Amino acid sequence: MLDCWFIFPVAIAISTAVSSIGIGGGALWMPFFLIILKLPPEIAVSTSLVIQSSGMGSASFSCVRQKRVDFKLLAFILAIAIPGVIGGSFLAGNLKSNTMQLVLGLLVMATAFLFVSSNQKYTDLGNEKANMAEAYRHSWITIPASIGSGLLSTSMSEWLIPIMRSKLSLKMSNAIGTGITISFAVSCVAAISHFFMGRQADAVVILWAVPGVIIGGQIGPVLTKKINERLLKEAFVFFLTLVGIHLVYNSY
Repeated sequence: MLDCWFIFPVAIAISTAVSSIGIGGGALWMPFFLIILKLPPEIAVSTSLVIQSSGMGSASFSCVRQKRVDFKLLAFILAIAIPGVIGGSFLAGNLKSNTMQLVLGLLVMATAFLFVSSNQKYTDLGNEKANMAEAYRHSWITIPASIGSGLLSTSMSEWLIPIMRSKLSLKMSNAIGTGITISFAVSCVAAISHFFMGRQADAVVILWAVPGVIIGGQIGPVLTKKINERLLKEAFVFFLTLVGIHLVYNSY
């Protein structure tokens, strides 16, 4: 168990990064589990979900305390997302390891492309509450994003935050806060679904990672207003692209 100590600083780094820019940890945890720790995919998914629930719970508490969550929008998205999360969790048991790595690699690269194509600034221009009429119009994105969350433990927030900014006119800080809280709720539902379907998580990894993500979840929101957006995005996109290519290559 002691030889897994390095998971703790990795957890702090991942949680700080994801909670500062509002993405979910699955896009980083899953490659770490599959490539570095070489966990079986079904264990990797369950472990990632448990860890994300802890880290996003910590970050969500911070966002709620700072009044950066649109609860009406949160409830609306979760009403659509929960069935998709449960469906994705069911599908996860029917995918072979190579197929899961292929899908994850493509999804990671799609996330990188999304960050390149979205030109959302880390400013506080915008509204504290979403335009719900626009939320109804763009709610379709919730369905595939929620299935991916249940299937591969990837987050919905990296897909929702650009919509919240460009279409729903939310401030960036409120979009990130709402996205993080959505990710927390979705991770909890997905983790419970996988548990009831008999998929176990790696307890040793969780014991090292959970304290790290709780710490990182408090650091990230503080950095949101001080972050160098362009530098962070470039580093994040570069890293995700490399990881995505590696996962796709390994799937063959």
